Amino acid sequence: MEELQTKTIEFQAGGKTVHCEIKERDFGDLIVFDVFSKDNYLFTITQKSDVLFNHYEMSNQEDVMDPRQLNEIIEQVKEKIASDPNNP
Repeated sequence: MEELQTKTIEFQAGGKTVHCEIKERDFGDLIVFDVFSKDNYLFTITQKSDVLFNHYEMSNQEDVMDPRQLNEIIEQVKEKIASDPNNP
């Protein structure tokens, strides 16, 4: 696994601005983006917009974000990946 790049992107969710850090990782045959907000892991998404969750990374966290806001962020990240040839 190789860590490629990290970007910070702002999203609008639930009427709030959410700053997300997106870390790109290359597993050879699969590139994924780990999404964090305020150093809290939210989700992992592939280049094909498949959402993956790493539950073990979330074990020490409580109520990171309202699920409705999380769904909005997931949809916005999917749109960003689909529309940006260089991805997030």
